[in-house]
Amino acid sequence: IDESGKRLWVYAKKVSGKLTTARNIVGILLLVFFFTAPFIKINGQQLLLFNVLERRFVIFGIQFWPQDLNLFFIAMIALIVFIILFTATYGRLWCGWACPQTVFMEIVFRRIEYWIDGDASAQRAMDKAPWNAGKIFKRALKHGIYYLIAFVIGNYFLMYIIGSDQWRNLVTDDPARHITGLSAMIIFSFIFYFIFSWFREQVCTIVCPYGRLQGVLLDRNSIVISYDYKRGEERSPVRKGENRAEVGKGDCVDCHQCVVVCPTGVDIRNGTQLECINCALCIDACDAVMKRVGFRTGLIRYASEKML
Repeated sequence: IDESGKRLWVYAKKVSGKLTTARNIVGILLLVFFFTAPFIKINGQQLLLFNVLERRFVIFGIQFWPQDLNLFFIAMIALIVFIILFTATYGRLWCGWACPQTVFMEIVFRRIEYWIDGDASAQRAMDKAPWNAGKIFKRALKHGIYYLIAFVIGNYFLMYIIGSDQWRNLVTDDPARHITGLSAMIIFSFIFYFIFSWFREQVCTIVCPYGRLQGVLLDRNSIVISYDYKRGEERSPVRKGENRAEVGKGDCVDCHQCVVVCPTGVDIRNGTQLECINCALCIDACDAVMKRVGFRTGLIRYASEKML
């Protein structure tokens, strides 16, 4: 937000690099699992089913009923302990690599935005441009695709609740007999569309409690995305023939590439912040600049405070 409290829209620039490629592969694999799991059967049971309506749960083909609540209670405690220990060790790695919000936003919706509107500079110019036929067409196309994808994803979430077989019966039946369910699906899809078309990174920075917990879960040994301030300061643009060490300048050339690629608008050089989701885009952006100016990579990297 700016000084008046108004939201500043984040235009995340496209970036490439080995960590970005690895994260994209992880995201695609998770999407493949999400879209195929409802159709995978083990022992006649759906791979994953969370039917809260009938209080029947299936996890990897094993069926659980309400009387198995003690098992869920133990599993929930184990999950909470795992999250605490994992976060204390690796920070918000889950948020940047496997969280559904990040996967859908970065692998699906932002890719569509890049395809229709272009990179960050083109998006910024498009928003400032007056409304004309071209802008109206692009906006209608983008948001139409957004809602269509949101509706499809909403139906897949429904499969995880009622099962793929029952879902197939619903969609092949007369829609007039399921007005209430169809209306609920349209409303849910609109909420899903709203999150990824407008609310976006605010889910991570405002709504999600996990980021708020980061402050009490991290310590000096936690491995998070870190800026090597000892090596980077003082920041200064590159000047030809200059010996930066002699004049007291660090390796940071103050190019702001780590900022413009960040999907939550964070300047990682200000230290660990709750908005940082450990997506590693700033690492690839910084490494690319370091290679271009002939400096050693790793100015921004996964490291603990003690490792800097």
